[in-house]
Amino acid sequence: MSIGKTLFSLRQKSGQSLQQVADAVGVSKAHVWELEKGRSQNPSFELVQRLARHFGVAIDVLVGGGVEPDADALQVARLHRGLEELTAGDRKVVEQMIEALKDRARETS
Repeated sequence: MSIGKTLFSLRQKSGQSLQQVADAVGVSKAHVWELEKGRSQNPSFELVQRLARHFGVAIDVLVGGGVEPDADALQVARLHRGLEELTAGDRKVVEQMIEALKDRARETS
């Protein structure tokens, strides 16, 4: 699969707009669209790195050498990336919330 098709698929699975992806990786919306449509077929390595980091996938997934994750895996990766920006105390709160949700799920099953 081409980088454009993979990029489109990842964007759709993650429910993001062209603008959201563009803002996240520091390029124009038009550039993301051109990549998706195959009109810009040679993105810089730095851009490919930023896109992979943004979607939480390995670079080889973007360039067609790896397995593309499903929507759930993308969501988990996105949540994980967001944790890196939090303080240690805030991450502890999130961890406690996750444990409480897991306990609740076990009780209802």
